[in-house]
Amino acid sequence: MKLKVMALLTAMCMGSAVADNDSSTSQIAASGAGVNYDFRLGLQALDNRGYDPGRVEYTKFLSSGGNNQSNWAVDRDAYDPDALKIHLSILRNVPTNTDFRIAIQSADRGGRGDFGYWQYTPWASEGGGWSGLAFDTDQHDPDAFRIRIETRSWQAPTSLQDFRIGLRVADHKGREIGESTFTPWASYGGGWTGLAVDNDAYDFDGFEVNLEVRKY
Repeated sequence: MKLKVMALLTAMCMGSAVADNDSSTSQIAASGAGVNYDFRLGLQALDNRGYDPGRVEYTKFLSSGGNNQSNWAVDRDAYDPDALKIHLSILRNVPTNTDFRIAIQSADRGGRGDFGYWQYTPWASEGGGWSGLAFDTDQHDPDAFRIRIETRSWQAPTSLQDFRIGLRVADHKGREIGESTFTPWASYGGGWTGLAVDNDAYDFDGFEVNLEVRKY
């Protein structure tokens, strides 16, 4: 009789432990987590079909907090570049529970006027995606471009595993879209996109970016 009682008590204890473990696992899965990498973004404008590069303009790193943007990226004469590139620069630090999205803007007159509207990707916790096209005010041959990282606390039960940044430019006020080009994934150390140009690689009118994410 004593053996039966002891066996019953042991089974009850084991069942309780399994239930507690399942509950703990459920709570962990439901919490989610944000970006696993500290990073910044660089933007470069190039002329002469990509053979005449301007200076790379960087945001601050994500860990600096808040919303931070680059200076205006222009080609060497600050007039009607032909191409753009983006650099994803990765550190191995781990900010926690940080959600982010990418914003972009175009302007004319070397970045001194005719500012277009900011365009935004969806948040990483929402699955990312393409921004709208960023033009200057007349949607024709902008001179200057900048990029921004916006942050908030992580908003999803899933966690971010990896991400990369896509880029493409457009001509004829967005009716002609060039080919998309992407950075390497953050887990591979980031890096440069290819050269983003329109169909004739000459004086594009606007650009857009893609935040591509992998979640688990």
